[in-house]
Amino acid sequence: MTCGGCSGMGGARVDPDDPAQRAMLVAEGTRYAEAHERTILAAGGPLSAGELADARRVGVQHPERVRVLVTDVIPYPEDAELRSVMKRYGLPPEMLRGKTLGYGIYLATPAAKSWRLLRHELVHVAQYERLGGVGPFVREYFRQLFDSGYGKAALEIEARQTVAGW
Repeated sequence: MTCGGCSGMGGARVDPDDPAQRAMLVAEGTRYAEAHERTILAAGGPLSAGELADARRVGVQHPERVRVLVTDVIPYPEDAELRSVMKRYGLPPEMLRGKTLGYGIYLATPAAKSWRLLRHELVHVAQYERLGGVGPFVREYFRQLFDSGYGKAALEIEARQTVAGW
């Protein structure tokens, strides 16, 4: 996957404060999320009965659509600028234990049995639904990431607080 707009920047450092570059990053992030959601939906497994109940509890409207794919390594974006920005704003590849992309959830093998992690990721599924799908979620997530960083992004705080209250 390459970023048509991002790669046109000639390898220059991406400035997410620049509206045009931010739009290119969001577009590339959306392409990445949509492609990997398709992969997970095709190869992942459905939620168990207990997990379906958990999904409903955190607000997922269509838990039957969710699929989970356990993998040794969660795929990181191929686009260099997108990778760079993700690392800079607190999402380095070695930190990824789970990643939600629409109705698809990647779980890293060592963390695959963590009920807290799966519930955290299910909160993100509910957020995708609430925000209107992959494109709107990516746009909002990146806005929060650029403005506050990973640890202070409202979508992440919501997911952590929901699971902490369990």
